[in-house]
Amino acid sequence: MFGRAARALRSLRWRLTLTFAALLAVLLAALGTYQYVTLRQSLIDNRVAALQDDYDSARVIVSRVTRAGPVIRGRVFCNLDPQLAGRVVASTVSQVSGHTVSVVVYGSKLLVAAQAPASADVPRLDSSTLQQVLTGTRSSPQVVNGANGDQLVVGFPVSTSAGRVCGIAQLSTAMSPINAVLGEDVALLTAGSGIALAVALVIGLLFTGRALRPLRRLTHTAEELAAGDLRARTRLVPRADEVGALTESFDHMADRIEESFARQQESEAQVRRFIADASHELRTPLTSLKGYIDVLRRGAARDPEALDAALDVMGREADRMRLLVLDLLTLARIDARREPASEVFEMNAEVSRLLDEGVPGMPPTVERQIAAGPLTVRADREALATMVRNVMVNACKYAPGAAQRWTTSVDGGRARIDAHDDGPGIPAADLPHVFERFYRGEKTRAREEGGSGLGLGLAIVQGLARSLGGETAVSSGDGAGTTVTMWLPLAAAPSVIRD
Repeated sequence: MFGRAARALRSLRWRLTLTFAALLAVLLAALGTYQYVTLRQSLIDNRVAALQDDYDSARVIVSRVTRAGPVIRGRVFCNLDPQLAGRVVASTVSQVSGHTVSVVVYGSKLLVAAQAPASADVPRLDSSTLQQVLTGTRSSPQVVNGANGDQLVVGFPVSTSAGRVCGIAQLSTAMSPINAVLGEDVALLTAGSGIALAVALVIGLLFTGRALRPLRRLTHTAEELAAGDLRARTRLVPRADEVGALTESFDHMADRIEESFARQQESEAQVRRFIADASHELRTPLTSLKGYIDVLRRGAARDPEALDAALDVMGREADRMRLLVLDLLTLARIDARREPASEVFEMNAEVSRLLDEGVPGMPPTVERQIAAGPLTVRADREALATMVRNVMVNACKYAPGAAQRWTTSVDGGRARIDAHDDGPGIPAADLPHVFERFYRGEKTRAREEGGSGLGLGLAIVQGLARSLGGETAVSSGDGAGTTVTMWLPLAAAPSVIRD
């Protein structure tokens, strides 16, 4: 139980709520302190005003009773015996206040002239305060601790009509009524603050729980992703706040993770298919070589004609393996994205030279439509040669004896090469896959050489073209022939320097 409580208190929901409650408690304490101090000062000011009224009323009464002029403001008080005058003032003020105020009268020499009630233990103002009152200024109220508890003490100057101070009337009253009011106020503040904090805690838990609900959903979704469910999403209603931005970013991240895993799985599947197909393509010539070697070991080597035939076939199979290995190495370099060497050269002349050299199986008719103007490109000469030869080999292999037409031109700021053969064409179902490595369609264009697919030729052409900043495309159809198009970037024209 204590463990669950400790874990709950460590949660973000409780920490936010308790922080809010603590801030509210500090605010309530500050407001309560301010209210207490303000109320206490207000009560003291009101009591001092009441004492002032009592003193003023007593002064008027004494003035009427003595019939000798105003005792408090005139000369009579100053000329009378200090003790007599003090008793008159003290008793009058005490009666006016309803005997709730203790009075001490001091003479001009700060000696006590009278006190009412006489038996009361009345606190006294200190001498420095009394000296200040003798200057004609009422003293500031002071709370003095006496035998009967705290007392509020104020000193009033007794002066003549001419302004000469002849004595001091000190009035004091108990602080208990004020303290009682303050105690009730503190009790109310404490109870109200406690209730407010409890309500704030409950409401805070409700609101923070609702506000953090997306985070809990986010945590659950993250656990589902970690468990392998890459399609898990928060699926929360969009919100225009930080939590909404977080959940949206999380869902986008999950989308990218799913796409990345899908691409990785597809890439791994392609690698597995590639390895299987390459192994299959290599196994055929190796099996043939091993078969002829076994035939030669069994005595065929003694027959010159059989020996020559066997060696001829073994040579062709060895060349086939060599070309396949070279193609695999070329694809490996393309996949490694190694920067090809580039140079500026005239493409028409290079294409014409390669067509003149030809490849085994070239048809007797090869039409050429070479662009009239020079086509200067910046590319790897060997890469271009490989591309052209692979296209020729592919056409000779899958459209043997068919006429070919080679065209060069400028297309949208790029050099373009079109190689068309009048062969049987590529089925529409296989056309989107012609650039895939070792693609095996339902109907292939040649099977007589032991292969069962389109091989690596066009895949290498596309990879080399892209590495040079170009592109390739194939258009074909059953019985309509095939056209392979290659684009390469033209070299920038040299700037002309004028005098």
